[in-house]
Amino acid sequence: MIGASRSSGAIPTHSFYLTSKIMPKRKVDDVKPNDEELVDKLTDDKLNKNMPSPKRRRVSRRLQNAKSEEEEKPEIKKEPEPQQPTTDEESDSDNSMDDDGISTYEKMRLKNIEDNAKFFASLEIFKAKEDLSIASGTAVKKTPSRRGLKREPTPKEVLPRRPRSLRIQRIDPGGSPLPPLPEVVQPERKYRQPSEAIEMVSMNVPEESRENYSTAFVKTMRDLAKSPKPSVPKSSSDLQTFCKAFHKMRLAPERVAKVTKDRIFSVAIHPSKRKVLACAGDKWGKIGMWDVEAQGHSEDGVHLFEPHTRPVNVLQFAPDNLSKIYSASYDGTVRCGDFETGVFDEVYATPDDDDIWITGFDFLTPDGSQLLVSQNNRLGFLAVVDTRKRSNPKQVFEVHDRNVKTVCVHPVKKHYFVTASSDRTVALWDMRNMKENGRSKPIVSLPHFKVVSSAYFSPITGSKILTTSGDDKIRIFTCTESGDVLKGAQILSTVKHNNFTGRWLTNFRATWHPAREDVFVSGSMARPRKIEIFDDHGRIVHNFLDEESLGSVCSINAFHPTRDILVGGNSSGRLHVFM
Repeated sequence: MIGASRSSGAIPTHSFYLTSKIMPKRKVDDVKPNDEELVDKLTDDKLNKNMPSPKRRRVSRRLQNAKSEEEEKPEIKKEPEPQQPTTDEESDSDNSMDDDGISTYEKMRLKNIEDNAKFFASLEIFKAKEDLSIASGTAVKKTPSRRGLKREPTPKEVLPRRPRSLRIQRIDPGGSPLPPLPEVVQPERKYRQPSEAIEMVSMNVPEESRENYSTAFVKTMRDLAKSPKPSVPKSSSDLQTFCKAFHKMRLAPERVAKVTKDRIFSVAIHPSKRKVLACAGDKWGKIGMWDVEAQGHSEDGVHLFEPHTRPVNVLQFAPDNLSKIYSASYDGTVRCGDFETGVFDEVYATPDDDDIWITGFDFLTPDGSQLLVSQNNRLGFLAVVDTRKRSNPKQVFEVHDRNVKTVCVHPVKKHYFVTASSDRTVALWDMRNMKENGRSKPIVSLPHFKVVSSAYFSPITGSKILTTSGDDKIRIFTCTESGDVLKGAQILSTVKHNNFTGRWLTNFRATWHPAREDVFVSGSMARPRKIEIFDDHGRIVHNFLDEESLGSVCSINAFHPTRDILVGGNSSGRLHVFM
């Protein structure tokens, strides 16, 4: 293309890069007779002393033939080449348009493209590709023509059905019929238990000894409730001194027991100092109670009851009445286990005809006479329930667009409460501003990136809110106050934590230590399996682990309010007690 460029006039400086990139290097065999300067250059470059003599002679002979062919052609008079432009205005003449409406530069570019296409066609790359495909057997088969007579469809042959095996026909090899298999009847799960009181009778004990065993347990719990109520003093020691007690707490094989048959959804521990009683609610409405230090019985102090038919999501002892334990279930009921009477009373139930399930509650009064219950029917509602009379709730408030996961009442100012919801928000509410008709407006709404599984006030002053979310974060908020009025909440710290428990594990719900406002506990997906203790700035202060006795994820955990005891529940119904 060098010869073409010399005869077509001046080339703009920026076109050299395009030409040099598009055009391939030319061999000696491709030299045209009119490329005189190129011939001289190749002669000087190729015919040097370093080139072998046979190759030098071959190149020289080709160059001489090219010169002779040039001399034999008649001379054609060429018009003198125009002078190079000397100003910027004259340099734009290369972009001038001719009669065809194409600039000189565009013609050169199109010619380069055409020459390149011819060069690649001369290499016969595509023909070589087709030959290789045919040789390797991967060539695309041509579809035969379908013009003319059509092929008559042939009916598909229906194969005879294979005879059933003798095992399926219930025939032995000798040809004699076998007795029919017993019919397996799947037990039907009840929607909910009858509304009547359910006696505290242990299901895990043989019937002949069930009554005596259950009666002795209820009597023990009745006596335990009569003991002085332990107070929960706020720990005055610094965090480092307080956490030293964690290093002395151990897990022994005798302090691990299967308390429920299915996955644990809730854990509670009796506040008494005399006896260690750990309780758990499971997936199918059963509540297991375990006297951890009991000895000399075949059941190891475990008592299993069935007051519900769906997951028991919350278990709590009444703060001022330790003889009562309250439970809330997805079956739409709240029951009170009363050790004085030895029964589980139904204190609240949603209508049977409505598909409304209960996910949690908290105490509005310390004796348990009034509860704030979270219930869901595609939307999130709260109901104020009086447990002294079984009737419709006093008030019902619509609070969220989706299900309410947890509700927690302020420990000091009982008219404030906080909710966690599936709509990815945590909301702070004032009971005095709630509306029964329509959606109430919260004091503040704290957005999260995924479903929030729990939100709890700090246990002493309620100045902080602890939340656990599906976005792998545990957050601590501080409540902003103006006098005695809560105005909102601000983020204090964020803990990056793996909260993806999957389908078969209960969701994590980080909870405060009952005596501290700067310590909380959470389950962990890390290996080796452990229970993690954090401070209010998100730093891990201790890990409870035991490679021999703790080999599973404890999703739900609870501290004893007055003793150095930690209880963790896993998804197989086992409780682990560190003490």
